[in-house]
This record gives sequence, C-alpha cells and structure tokens, in this order.
Amino acid sequence: MALRFALAASALALTACNGGATTPEATSSGVAVALTPVAEGLEFPWGMVFLPNGDMLVTEREGRLRILRDGALDPTPIAGTPEAYVARQGGYLGLALDPAFEENRLVYLAYSKGPADANGTAVVRGRLSEDAARLDDVEEIFLSSTRDTTLHYGGRLQFLSDGTLIVTLGDGFRYMQEAQNVENTHGKIVRINSDGSVPADNPNAAAGGLAATVYSHGHRNVQGIAYDAETGALYAHEHGPKGGDELNLIEPGVNYGWPSITYGVNYDGTIITNDTEREGMAQPMVQWVPSIAPSGMALYTGEAYPGWTGDLFIGAMNGPRGQKLVRIDLEDGAVAGQEDLLADAGIAYRDVVQGPDGLLYLATADLDGTIYRLDIAPGS
Repeated sequence: MALRFALAASALALTACNGGATTPEATSSGVAVALTPVAEGLEFPWGMVFLPNGDMLVTEREGRLRILRDGALDPTPIAGTPEAYVARQGGYLGLALDPAFEENRLVYLAYSKGPADANGTAVVRGRLSEDAARLDDVEEIFLSSTRDTTLHYGGRLQFLSDGTLIVTLGDGFRYMQEAQNVENTHGKIVRINSDGSVPADNPNAAAGGLAATVYSHGHRNVQGIAYDAETGALYAHEHGPKGGDELNLIEPGVNYGWPSITYGVNYDGTIITNDTEREGMAQPMVQWVPSIAPSGMALYTGEAYPGWTGDLFIGAMNGPRGQKLVRIDLEDGAVAGQEDLLADAGIAYRDVVQGPDGLLYLATADLDGTIYRLDIAPGS
C-alpha cells in the first residue's frame, strides 16, 4: 500500500470560528479531506467508543462520562460512574465495550484512583442502562501498583479475540526504573479476563498477584493501542522522554527496554542511557525524535478513504512535532512509510477511532475539547 494518497500539508485551512468544517483542497492524488465538528464544549476529552446504535460514549478527563445521541452531546453526564483522582494527567481515561455488549451492555472504564500518596490506574465495568443514562452494577476489576505521582497513567483498553482485556499503563514518571521489574505494574501492559481474573496463559501467570497480570514490560507511558483481529497483531505506542516516542508490535513476555534503552534524553537534556539497543530488548517499529506526543490510535479497517485500509492512525498532541494526525502505512504488518496529516490545522489530538460509518473521528487534547469527523470532500 504505497503512499500515493499523501495529503499535502497545506490541504487544510481552518474556517472562521463558526463551527464549520475545515476547507478541503485536492491533493496530487485527487483525494481531499476536511474536518467536520460533531461535538463541542467537552473538557479534555480522552477516550471514545461507539455503541452499536451509532451513539458515542466519550470520557472527559475531569471525571465525566458523556454520550453523543444522534450527533448531539447530552448536557447531562452519565450517572453512576466512580469518583476519579483528578490531578494533572489523572482523571477519566480510556473506554471499551464488552465483546458481548449487545447482550450484556457492559462498559469498561479506566481512570486514576486516589489518594494522592497512593494512586494508580483502575479499571471498572458497569452495565449501561437501556436509556444510556447511567452505569449500574459498577465493579472494580483491576487496580495497578500505586504511586505518589500524578503523571503517566497509560489508560487505554483493548479487547482481544479471545475475550481477554489489554490495559496499558505508565511508569509513574519517578518510578521509571520499575518498568524493568516484572513484580509490579509500573511501565507495563497487562492482560486480564473480563472479570479481572488472570488468564492462565499469561507470561507470568504462575507468579500470582499483580505480577501475574503483566503481559509486556519496559514501557514508559502507553497511550495508544490497536488490534488486528485478522492477524492477531497488537500495536501500541508510548511517550518517550525528550524524544524517543515509540510504536511497537506487542508480544507476550517481551521487554521493550525502557529505561535501559531509549532514543530520548531527560527533559533537561541529560543522558538517561547511552544505549538505544540491548540484547533481549525489542526495537520499535517506529521511533520519533523529536517527539510527536502520541495519544490514541486506530487500525483503519474501512474503505471510505482510498488506499488507507489496514493502516494505523495516531493522534499527535502538543509535542515538538505534534498537532497532527500521523498515518502509518502498513504492508503485511510491516511499516512501509508514514505521513503527517492535518498539520496546518494546528490541532492537538487525544484520541482517534473508526466510526460505524467507516470514517475516522478525532478528539482534541485540550481543555476546550471538540470531536471532529474526517470527511472526504465531494467529488474526490
């Protein structure tokens, strides 16, 4: 799948502040796209998931679960959700629907849970009422190792074909050395059953406790996850320090290196390690220096955008090379190239999902949050 459908950096220019779409321009391939706002007035939107009827659930980091009904944002948050520890990067995070949602209506929510001196990433599940006004029977199914920081929670959720749930985590910033210690969940990706129990085939299942949940380790702050149900490939991206953001192919029991190897440095420019590779530690599929500040990721399986089927789309926030949508061109599971989309719009994106209409939806990363649809211009 060659990059013959590149979008020129100048393809998008924002219209006046009237809530209208961005103005599309034809590219050299003849394809033109535009961002159309579908919901505004959100506070730090973080995670999105579509319900089977086409409505959308979205988390606000400030500790609210909202719903878009028929394209309109319900002003009343969904009731029955847990209280989050809202501080800096903490709050409500990612969402997932149970694979059997149409029968059981179970929704899974990741969030930061306090107190300040011992907080971590928790996952709860609850039953969405028929009118989608509240979560009932809410129960906690996972709580990470705790820390006393307000940074690097991870928080993305992804079900696999076998019904197990992947939970991405962060290293808590000051606990980065613990990313190499498989006895805790700092800097890990974990795998649990939908009820929170441990799958018998986890790499460390025999260890018991939180160690038994660890699926892969050596991560810094994993904020994007995508799964190819046809091939079984699991992709994740994580924030590096100053430079060194990574896209990885996640495999059970593998060490992804942080902080023993990295392509980045400390924020003050000091060296974390001189090594970018070591035996027994996986190399990234893609690494970004300077950082793009990645968040959210979708594996596109639709056919609305010519040439994009099977590619990864990553939201980039306010990093040195951020405020854009990054397309990773995959061919047979390998990276064939990448391109930056929407760069001229100057928008930081927190999440990206595919809708039931086969189009991509993007949530912005900042306080005054908007959800956009990526439309194809008529005649393209």
